[in-house]
Amino acid sequence: MAFLTQDIRYALRGLRRAPGFAAVAVITLALGIGATATIFTVVNGVLLKPLPYAAADRLANIWVDLGEGAQSLPAVSAGDFRDYQRRSRTFEEFAAASGPMAAAGNLTGPGAEPEPTIVSTVTFNFFSLLGVRPQLGRAFTAEEEAFQGPRVMILSDALWRRRFGADPGIVGRAVELDGLTRTVVGVLPAGFRLLLPAEAFMVRDAEVWLPLQFNYANLPPRNFTGFTVFGRLKPGVTWEQARGDMSRIAAELRAEFPEHAAANTRIRPIPLQHDVVKGARPALVVLLAATGLVLLIACANVAHLLLARGTVRAQEFAVRAALGAGRGAMVRQLLTESAVLALLGGALGLLVANAGVALLNVLRPAKLPRLAEVQVDGTVIGFTLLVCAATTLLFGLAPVGALINQGPHGVMRAGGGARGGTGGGRQRLLRDVLIVGEVALSMLLLVGAGLLARSFARLQDVRPGFDASRALSFQVAVPFSRYGSPQLRTQFRQQLEQRLAALPGVTRVGAVSKLPLTGSGPMSPYAYDEETTRNWESVSADAMSISPGYFPAVGARLLAGRLHTEQDVFGTPPVIVIDRTLAERAWPGQSAVGKQLRLQPLGTPDSVAFAEVIGVVEHLRIHDLMRDGLPQIYWSYGQRPFGQFGFVLETTVDPTSLTSAVRREVQALDKDLAVSRLVPMQSYVSDAMGQSRFSLILMAALGGLALVLAAVGIFGVVSYSVSRRTREIGIRMALGEEPAQVRRTVVAQGMRLIAASIAVGLVAALVLTRYLGGLLFDVSPRDPATLAAVSAFLALVALLACYLPARRATRIDPLAALRAE
Repeated sequence: MAFLTQDIRYALRGLRRAPGFAAVAVITLALGIGATATIFTVVNGVLLKPLPYAAADRLANIWVDLGEGAQSLPAVSAGDFRDYQRRSRTFEEFAAASGPMAAAGNLTGPGAEPEPTIVSTVTFNFFSLLGVRPQLGRAFTAEEEAFQGPRVMILSDALWRRRFGADPGIVGRAVELDGLTRTVVGVLPAGFRLLLPAEAFMVRDAEVWLPLQFNYANLPPRNFTGFTVFGRLKPGVTWEQARGDMSRIAAELRAEFPEHAAANTRIRPIPLQHDVVKGARPALVVLLAATGLVLLIACANVAHLLLARGTVRAQEFAVRAALGAGRGAMVRQLLTESAVLALLGGALGLLVANAGVALLNVLRPAKLPRLAEVQVDGTVIGFTLLVCAATTLLFGLAPVGALINQGPHGVMRAGGGARGGTGGGRQRLLRDVLIVGEVALSMLLLVGAGLLARSFARLQDVRPGFDASRALSFQVAVPFSRYGSPQLRTQFRQQLEQRLAALPGVTRVGAVSKLPLTGSGPMSPYAYDEETTRNWESVSADAMSISPGYFPAVGARLLAGRLHTEQDVFGTPPVIVIDRTLAERAWPGQSAVGKQLRLQPLGTPDSVAFAEVIGVVEHLRIHDLMRDGLPQIYWSYGQRPFGQFGFVLETTVDPTSLTSAVRREVQALDKDLAVSRLVPMQSYVSDAMGQSRFSLILMAALGGLALVLAAVGIFGVVSYSVSRRTREIGIRMALGEEPAQVRRTVVAQGMRLIAASIAVGLVAALVLTRYLGGLLFDVSPRDPATLAAVSAFLALVALLACYLPARRATRIDPLAALRAE
């Protein structure tokens, strides 16, 4: 400890005597360590931290596969859910949430404006399965889950504070939801969030929770998937055992129920943590690897600085050797100085990480889950300390190696300086290797940034099948307590559309059950030939209900036939509009208009099993701008009038200027209805690009940082080489060599090394950029244009970094250079 304390004091004194060197080294390390710590903070909060539930590693989300290429979703039939509870040997319990109420509800009350709120229904054991206890009141009871049982509700902490002023007397109070009075029995803790995979649509993280009062005495067919099911493994059970157990249950269900036999049903328990974060994992892993490359470049730069400083300090080490200092003591001193630099860089890097997390909250990529849990904590600080230790070895070994290679007598001779040299052949080789590594790694990062930039540009040009540029959208949910019949819901929609169409600046109005780019929705199995009829649910489509004005309002193109009219109502022969994808799959080379599409399995009366195709529209990218997704089936709202409405207004004015008028018209029609998500439709498109934008911004920032560090490294090495060759250059110029020739010689020597570096970087890019494939849209990971542009740009930057010290070399006064030596 005495030696260590002495070494630290000596290191600090040495850094104070060289403040410029210390500042550059610490800032360089802070940028590298800070970038790495920032991305690790995200990785830790999103991927590594256990979900905020009790024994989260034993929680499962149950997926059901119904046929090859058909429905594969976390969606389960009510009958299957009960069978899981009875037959499983590896799960402690299962809980479920249901779909019909996983939507916006209207919270009303005397003297208060109606408020839109997300409502989900769950089984009584749902919160206990997650290990969540209400902060006020209690959870649901088994009796409250009974069909047509008591009308009770549990509130989220946010709604309790916002709507009810955090009143502790809320438990036991009656609250009106969608025209029905319900009793509040509990308030959930402030930190509770229901984390779900992107594919989940039966349940959402809600503000109001109701008991799932399902009528198990009247079960629908086994292929009617209406529940999202969660399970908890028994202690000591492995996931492999759980998968085998659920496969056994699937085999039993296939043997007992024709629907499952026809679809070859498979059941997959997926760890909930994996399910929630799987979409974010590829981008975060790539970004973490990219920050690691930046850190390596930063270490190489500091190694350059230490090598240069070691040459200057040769006299110091010569004196210490003469006074009896051993090689081990000098090595220990050098590593101590490196550790001090790394710790100072790490401390500043944590400040950079804090700023990076703040920037992340501004960017708020839509597909990044658990964003609220991303923060600099003890784990991040511990990781940063490990990075500091690693960087100490990475850049600290360079001057240590130079010292060891010189040996004691070399150190003594170095005290006199190396006239006209560049610090020894081995040091030159080490510097060359560091430069090659820096430039190659920078090349790799810049290629990644370039590919993401081209991908993002292509994504902005994509036509999703609809035009959101001048459209306003919002959602309304009508309560079945007052709009129970199809006729009443149809009448409400028609009246509201008429009111909205009369607003100044509105040209068209339409409604849809699920607005584009707002998450997953219900799917519909279909059949178009004998094979798909026999293997029911072997193919599925996204299913939506629309009003006649919807496609004109969003600018979707009709390719054949006609659109729905107001005469396509409940009780008339069923008719549908399909997209081009489904038409080409079912009837390739034929007109789909007039064809009959089966939408119910065998055994269903033909009058309701089939629907006539009356029109074909272009395919709309309603889930993901980067992928086409499933085929689409559109019902008339008049024939399938859901209680959920997403309205779209095509406008000739700024869509945001109509928000007050829209709220006013909805209130005039029904004062108890709340408007939710009243935003320009373009905002959904922008959110859909959020993940690509997030990856592009971070990769571009890392690539730019790598470029700056590499340019500084090249400049430093060439400048150092020129400074060590002052006498040589002075003699050459004294003998008549032209300044231009000196510049060309210095630049050519530097650029030969850069050319080799770019070649190494290109090979690395060709090998490694394939891991970016999942993040790219319409761009090859080996895109020749990107590789060529990045190579040329990097060569230009390197040329400038070589030219500046070369120009300075030609300003040397030969006589002054000779006298200095």
